[in-house]
Amino acid sequence: MMRRLFAVIYLFLSCTAYSQRGVVYKSMQSALINPSAVYHLKLSYDNLTVLPPEIGKFKNLEILDLNNNKLKVLPDEICNLSNLKRLNVFRNKLQSLPDSIGNLKKLEFLLISSNRITALPESIGELNSLKQLSVKDNELTALPGSICNLKKLTQLFLSYNKLTSLPDSLGKMVQLEQLYINNNDLPGLPESSAKLTNLIYLYIGKNSFVQVPESICFMIKLRELDLSRCGAFGFLPTCLRNIQMLDRLVIDNNQMLPFNKSAFRNSALQVIVQ
Repeated sequence: MMRRLFAVIYLFLSCTAYSQRGVVYKSMQSALINPSAVYHLKLSYDNLTVLPPEIGKFKNLEILDLNNNKLKVLPDEICNLSNLKRLNVFRNKLQSLPDSIGNLKKLEFLLISSNRITALPESIGELNSLKQLSVKDNELTALPGSICNLKKLTQLFLSYNKLTSLPDSLGKMVQLEQLYINNNDLPGLPESSAKLTNLIYLYIGKNSFVQVPESICFMIKLRELDLSRCGAFGFLPTCLRNIQMLDRLVIDNNQMLPFNKSAFRNSALQVIVQ
């Protein structure tokens, strides 16, 4: 009898927790009534200039939406959200992230695009569960080497920054499928980039490359490659034709194929000249 009672209680609690996950709280005031019941907090488009330290009370929080506000800083208490999986802070006025951001061990999606961030903390490399990192449209000039420790990262968005270099150990990010580094001031790719053999989308256009790096030819799963206005001109590497799955190649008028388009393995390949 007792076992059946415990089973009923467990089932009730499980169903209650599951139902709470479907509730989206849209104000701090309502969420703070019962912080442990809050799994999704959405404070987007709220004209927020300050996020109160009480944010740290939501121990079960999994999704936090703060996009399209006027936040200049995030409180350190945000790093106490040990169950957080998705943090969305794009289109604010952030200049930095908390040094202890690496405490968010369950974080899978970190979206901080369209801010004023000038540097990422070293602890970013401690986000062991991170799958997507979007930092496009900021003020970055360099990346911490620790970012290459993000072994589960599949999507990295760094477009529209002021990057002049990439970490030498970039090739450690072997799970990367999408890499967007266009619209920066990069002179090239590190040699280790040849190890990024799972890349499907690579955008390096509008940079300051001296030449198109041949490391790209090792990225045999590429489907989209954008080289337009990357700085390199003249003939492209002949080994590009060995990328069997390439569907879309974007180049500019200063770049030329050293062979006929028909030499590509994929006869349906689109070559777009911009």
